[in-house]
Amino acid sequence: MKQTWTQTQVRTLPAPPIRFHTVMDLASGDALGMAAELPVCFEEGPAFGPARARQGEANAAKWLAERVGEIASHAHSFRHDHRPIIVPAPVAALSNPDTALACDVRVRRTSLCQQEFCLEFTDTAFAGDAADCTSRIAHLRRHGFRVSVDMRKSWCTPLADGMRLLIDTLRVDARHLDDDRLVEACEAAAAAGIIVIAEHASWRDADHLARIGISAAINPRTDA
Repeated sequence: MKQTWTQTQVRTLPAPPIRFHTVMDLASGDALGMAAELPVCFEEGPAFGPARARQGEANAAKWLAERVGEIASHAHSFRHDHRPIIVPAPVAALSNPDTALACDVRVRRTSLCQQEFCLEFTDTAFAGDAADCTSRIAHLRRHGFRVSVDMRKSWCTPLADGMRLLIDTLRVDARHLDDDRLVEACEAAAAAGIIVIAEHASWRDADHLARIGISAAINPRTDA
């Protein structure tokens, strides 16, 4: 007898440990991609004892490559089809010379390709020498990966002109847009062709956000 899934069985399927949020175009309402939310960050973990010593041996490139593989698997299994997928990446992965190759090798074992991933680093990752940071981003781009900047918590690092040409998206928190420095960062990014994405934004504010360069949002709120 052929076995079929009952409604009860479908409801009891375990939820994936990785959550996906759709990036929406504020002008058209179209989906522009997805942002993956990981259950744990590379930097999180015990702060003392033997476990801390083991954490120090962790490799940011390997960790990120494993997360890329998991995200590809979940996106395929649960039919999350919007691309590219923004993947939170640890700061240490940007400075690790093995990151691009490790992620490249891992992606080739999935049904996705490199261009479908946008590796996202916080703006603190770019606080060093501008030429060096640009070189590291270019290395990721040569392997086919897109790059995003996360300015939701801090926006102190100005993006060098050469760097802006290599970045695809910039993510901000709309609740912090009373800060002139953040607004200037959004305007400069949009002028360079970077898609600026806001969290905690409302659909009704789309026109205002567009004037400062923000063209997309994650889970935009509707009027009550």
